[in-house]
Amino acid sequence: MTKTIRNLQTAFIIAFALVAAGLLYWQLFRADDLTARSDNPRRVIAEQRIKRGKILTADGIALAETITGADGLSLRRYPYPNLATVTGYYSVRYGTGGLEAAFDAQLRGDANQTWLDALLHRPPVGQNITVTVDLPMQVTADTGLAELNATGAVVVLNARTGALAVMASRPTFDPNRLDEDWDTLSTDPAAPLLNRATQGLFPLGELSALVQSVATAEDISPEMAVHQLNFDGEIPFSLPTASGVIPAELPQKADEIAVTPLHIALVAAALADDGFAPPPILVQTNNPARTPRRLVSPETASVLREKFADVSALALPDVTGAEPLSWYVGIRGEMVVVAVVTSPQSNRDAARSIGQSVFSHFDK
Repeated sequence: MTKTIRNLQTAFIIAFALVAAGLLYWQLFRADDLTARSDNPRRVIAEQRIKRGKILTADGIALAETITGADGLSLRRYPYPNLATVTGYYSVRYGTGGLEAAFDAQLRGDANQTWLDALLHRPPVGQNITVTVDLPMQVTADTGLAELNATGAVVVLNARTGALAVMASRPTFDPNRLDEDWDTLSTDPAAPLLNRATQGLFPLGELSALVQSVATAEDISPEMAVHQLNFDGEIPFSLPTASGVIPAELPQKADEIAVTPLHIALVAAALADDGFAPPPILVQTNNPARTPRRLVSPETASVLREKFADVSALALPDVTGAEPLSWYVGIRGEMVVVAVVTSPQSNRDAARSIGQSVFSHFDK
């Protein structure tokens, strides 16, 4: 009997030791893994209590803000859903994109969280960020794309400061409905989640005259001109960018060079500012400004500035492999406008109509 009790006691001690070892393992060595699990209800609730900072225009208009419900949980709201190209999206389920991702730590308030806040489980309070976007101009560009029922993008850039006044892209999506529409958005062949201003690659078509003009003025080969204009490189920016696609046979296939609207906007900015392309800026920060990049000589900029100050260009279906594509490049003082649209009805002046509508804001 005594032996049986002792065996039972030993068994209980071993069992408790195993349970204690398991708790020690999970709470000390695997705690971070447990916390990071997407199905951790505590993590989800903690995330929903974060008061993310606002994304504001320079005029103080909220493009993204957090609303706190009666239950104390936060809901991200986008008053101008068509500006998803600028704001990106935030979702507890699907994460972040665009500026919501690029400035996530600041918007969440991680930098302001103290050890005492963490110990007491106080939810972070995020910091606001201010974008350089001109809201009326942005709305005009987006409306122009919508009225044409076209795929495309519009970029408006200050040639000296690099500040982006407009960054529009179509098709787009409503970030307020991201959770409900995610499956459709992520599989849609039209790729509404793609920011065509910075990642969309569009063939130059007739606008390839820009490459040949630079090559002639700089006395270099078209291949060197493409590299000098940074068409074959990504652009340092707060949002993801794409490098251009350069065909092997130049100059014969120069019209098939495919670049982003932001690439073209920076080249136009260089023509407007004595050959220097500014680092593009979408968010106002206190960080030191990056050094502008020389794309062409001052002499070349002076010669080509007038030639490309008001240009419409067409890329036909045999170049695009699909629908015709229309480019517009405009330079007025320090401001540069680039528009590109593609649709079955696109003609040489399709993008011009949007560019001229945007330019009308400079006359007010």
